Amino acid sequence: MHILDLLVSGLTLGSIYALVALGFHLVFKMTGIIDFAQGDKVVIGGLLGLTLVQQGLSTVMVVLLLVVVAGLLLGIAYDAIVILPTQRNGALAAMAATVGMTLVLAHGHHLVWGPDPKPFPPVFAGGIELGPLRVSFQSMVIWAVVVAVGVGLALLMGRSRTGRGMVAAATDPLAATAVGVNVSRMRALSFALAFGLAALAGVLVAPITLAGGSIGTALTIKGFTGAVLGGLNSTKGVVLGALLLGVVESQLAAVLPNGNVDPVVFVALVIILLLMPNGLFGLRRQRLA
Repeated sequence: MHILDLLVSGLTLGSIYALVALGFHLVFKMTGIIDFAQGDKVVIGGLLGLTLVQQGLSTVMVVLLLVVVAGLLLGIAYDAIVILPTQRNGALAAMAATVGMTLVLAHGHHLVWGPDPKPFPPVFAGGIELGPLRVSFQSMVIWAVVVAVGVGLALLMGRSRTGRGMVAAATDPLAATAVGVNVSRMRALSFALAFGLAALAGVLVAPITLAGGSIGTALTIKGFTGAVLGGLNSTKGVVLGALLLGVVESQLAAVLPNGNVDPVVFVALVIILLLMPNGLFGLRRQRLA
């Protein structure tokens, strides 16, 4: 495969990881929790989108809108049922609960939609050809969404009053409450946005990864790896880290035997984190609270 084809493939793969990594970043930055169910939320988003398409709804924007709204509502329920009761015992208890939820969500969508991955029609069909290089519109849309979401989250957390309130609620809940921030509402909003983002990602990546199946665990591991590699508390960092992971993985897959790529990538990750504990582009470490 030509090096430019590998680069395009790597950027597309990295963009998929970036959408998952941004979910990790959003929840961590605004709640102090790492949500390990993020990959399975993406799978559920893809399956919800597939269900709408199978019911005859073919308008792309309507499908995306309905899936995102469903994700927002599921995020609110997820916070109320899983996060709120467990976070009373600390952030580590809440994170442990999210690990358990990976099994619950995976088993749940296997029961509803079956265990086998299903083909998803291209949301954006076609592409452009630049000499021997072909770039699909699906990939370009995913790239554009990653940029838009990254910029949107950076503006939300850095420029808006709501975003600053969410960050304050995660950093020091007692002080935030004292100045009038509704900590419970900020946390619920964080998980709603993260689930909505995962649902959107699910519809966009399902034509590439297929819908359903057992891909949730792989998306969680690679998304988290990209986020940590770039810097979990930096919006720019998690995007760049995930893109770098996708490009490196794509290049290594072309030269290494099957199954040897992941160990090499993870060893490199460990070395980088030993030298740069906050990741390649990370900010000062946040306190888990």
